[in-house]
Amino acid sequence: MSLFRTLFSSQTNSLLKIRNPLCKSLTFPSFFTRTLNSSAQIDPETSNERGNNKKSLSVLFQQAVGLSERTDTSGSESEGQTENSELKRKLKEFERDIRGLKAKSKDGSRVGKKKERVDDKESEQARRLSELFGPKKQDEGVKLRLKVEEPRVKKEVYLKLSPYAEIFVKHLYDQGYFNKATFLRDGNLDFGYFDSDYGRDYIYHAADKFGKDHQEIAKWLSGSNLKEVALFGCPSLAKRSVFAAKRLRKFFKIEEQTVCRRCVLKDSCKLANKDVWGSSVVSLNLSDVMRVILLYALDKASPQLTVPDKIKDSVTYLLKEVVKLSRTTSL
Repeated sequence: MSLFRTLFSSQTNSLLKIRNPLCKSLTFPSFFTRTLNSSAQIDPETSNERGNNKKSLSVLFQQAVGLSERTDTSGSESEGQTENSELKRKLKEFERDIRGLKAKSKDGSRVGKKKERVDDKESEQARRLSELFGPKKQDEGVKLRLKVEEPRVKKEVYLKLSPYAEIFVKHLYDQGYFNKATFLRDGNLDFGYFDSDYGRDYIYHAADKFGKDHQEIAKWLSGSNLKEVALFGCPSLAKRSVFAAKRLRKFFKIEEQTVCRRCVLKDSCKLANKDVWGSSVVSLNLSDVMRVILLYALDKASPQLTVPDKIKDSVTYLLKEVVKLSRTTSL
């Protein structure tokens, strides 16, 4: 019995000794500990690499347009997402800018259209009556107003047209030279509209066009009356009338000094004592005749001039002849 107790106690001790190493063996091995430590060290490095993969916008833009090459390929997916987000943001900003510009352009176009309408009206009113009767503007049907030609006589009150001046105006009306007049109501001729500066200017330019269209009657006009008007001088200082009067004097071989030295307008005239440039005048130009005599007939001669009765009578006779010859040649 004692032997049995001894054996039992020895076996129990041996079993206890074996348990202690097993308990010790349950502790974490060294290689497992090193693995955990190494993984803990790798995590911050990985986070650092991810942080490094986030590049600035300037670098991304240079790489996108090809100014620089990509240095790594490991973070392509994250870079692509970053680029997409940046591009989306830029596109949104660009769209906002475009919408703002469109809104401004609409407002500007509205103002521009209003200005264009005003400018069109002003430009339509500022064109020359000479363009209306010129070869380019005659068939366009544009209603125009005379642009100021300096120096030019403007009056608030005009003398009443003479009876023969009214006959000549009526003849112009019958010939269709007032078809584009803006001041005629329903196309009816009313001499009351010719008491204004615009009405007189319209007659003047219509007569100029009439002279160009009926050159053939110039050779039948009274030479004595024409020479009388030519010797009197220039009706105004406007270049058109001055050159027309000089060509008349040259046709009748009248010296410029003979007329200019006694002219009351010579101190203000820049063309005094100067001859017409170019070739000699070999034929009488009806347009020149109309440019000179119509200024006297329409009371548009320079106010410094005192027009004698003999000049007025010559002008009246010439107007009468023009109407008569025009009717004869048109038959």
